[in-house]
Amino acid sequence: MENDTQHGYPNLPPKVFLFILIANIIGTNVFIPHYFTLEFAFSIWTWSLFADIVFIITMTLSLIIPLKLHAKNGDIFTNGLICGGLVYFGYMISWFFVCNLSDEFSMDDYTLVYHGYWGALACMITSMIMMAKTDPNYIDSKQKNNVKCPNCNKLLRVPNTFTGNANCTGCDNEFRVVSLNGLSVAVEVGEIPDSVNHSE
Repeated sequence: MENDTQHGYPNLPPKVFLFILIANIIGTNVFIPHYFTLEFAFSIWTWSLFADIVFIITMTLSLIIPLKLHAKNGDIFTNGLICGGLVYFGYMISWFFVCNLSDEFSMDDYTLVYHGYWGALACMITSMIMMAKTDPNYIDSKQKNNVKCPNCNKLLRVPNTFTGNANCTGCDNEFRVVSLNGLSVAVEVGEIPDSVNHSE
């Protein structure tokens, strides 16, 4: 079965939006765990339009680059660390423009950005979750097939990788489910489908 890592990440725009939102909210709360507020998360967008554009671009790249790397090498942890590093670097770039182009802050306030590690950590974890959900084993575990109970013909849903005994929810009959090439077959316990015999 083809997986998401072969054709990129589906629904990427919503993922990028969520990622930027997390980077914004957590990244502007530099006093975690002592203090948390949404005030800066909203007001920061009004300080410098150019800084806003830089932030959006750097955060988008901070997600897309690790996702692309993961699609090639499948390494979640390393690419998650790369994501966190890129986010932290993106904070420093966008905050530089806030301090230079806005009336609210100056370069005397630049050191505040060094506390952006909470946002970088949150983004790193977020990216790793996104990567994990494109793992072929995870995707396969979410795919389900219909099988008919051999006793009462009730349709049941089973993971397409599942092979083992199951109980019908209609008649409580125990039967065996055999997974083969992404398809599922239900047989009485002790029976083996011909297709399985021929494939051996």
